Amino acid sequence: MTDVLYEKRGHTAIITFHKPADLNALSEDFLRQINEAVDLAEADKEVYTLILTGTGKAFIAGADIKEMYEKDKDSIMVWSSLGSGLNLRLENLDIPVIAAINGYALGGGLELAMACDIRIASKNAKMGLPETTLGVICGAGGTQRLPRIVGEGLAKEMIFTGKRIDAEEALRIGLVNQVTEPEDLMETAFNLAKRIEKNGQIAVRTAKAAINFAAAADMEEGCLFEREIFSKLFETEDQKIGMGGFLRKETDICFKNK
Repeated sequence: MTDVLYEKRGHTAIITFHKPADLNALSEDFLRQINEAVDLAEADKEVYTLILTGTGKAFIAGADIKEMYEKDKDSIMVWSSLGSGLNLRLENLDIPVIAAINGYALGGGLELAMACDIRIASKNAKMGLPETTLGVICGAGGTQRLPRIVGEGLAKEMIFTGKRIDAEEALRIGLVNQVTEPEDLMETAFNLAKRIEKNGQIAVRTAKAAINFAAAADMEEGCLFEREIFSKLFETEDQKIGMGGFLRKETDICFKNK
């Protein structure tokens, strides 16, 4: 796990995304490394809470567009299944998962953060689902989770426009639970974890399972549908135009809607 750091403090496991040079962009290998780190936390019965965070300017600034650009419908399904599977795993993990959002949480980064039980953001964090600006949509649960967290209208606005929001706006609409100064982020997350750890862990885990059952009865069906239509977009000209323009650093991308 060269790009993912794992440590344990008391009953809290901390997974740190550690690819600051590319803003912790999600590649297939990176997704597998994150899964390996989650394996460690899940196997340790003395871990009661899990904190996810990033190094540098980003929590996760999105997918590795260079890797995704050349994919076709079948190969992108592998990537999408890895991302969606990881997020479903975090969502259904027995223990509470806290996202400590230290910077950019865009695209797949926000999708992963939304799969966590609680989100705490640094004041300098920026969040959004900008996939439509690249000619695609979310492929790891974004269209399913964002409406459930902030409501359908706000979710559609964010997804249709691809706009980014700051931490204070995310707090206002309920996308994050707390906002902190950058230097206080990890201490705030760790203190919250310790508060949770003081409670009965069977009760905490049962409460999580009960809340998940009530809130996401159709989540897996929704994510399957999303992955299918996401992968079909890799048969379009717009996918190549959008991602190609991004890679060429073009500022005015004109889609053909084909």
